[in-house]
Amino acid sequence: MLSNALFLVASLAGLVAASPYPPCEHQTICIDAINTCGIKYGACYDVCSPQDSPTAPPCPATSTSVECPEITAD
Repeated sequence: MLSNALFLVASLAGLVAASPYPPCEHQTICIDAINTCGIKYGACYDVCSPQDSPTAPPCPATSTSVECPEITAD
C-alpha cells in the first residue's frame, strides 16, 4: 500500500516537473548552395519552419548528343 502511494506521488511529481518546450524564437536563416550538377540555389526561411528550407533543383535531362569528329593520322 505504501509503495503504491509512493509511486503515485513520484508520478505526479514527474508530471509537475516536466515542462513544455519553449516557443521557437523566429529567426531568418539564408542558405546558398550548389547541387550536384553545378546549379546554384538557395533561399531564406524561418528556422521555426524547417519545411520551408530550400531544396536542390533536379539536374536537367541531357537531350542533345554531340558527335566527336574522327581523328586519323596521315
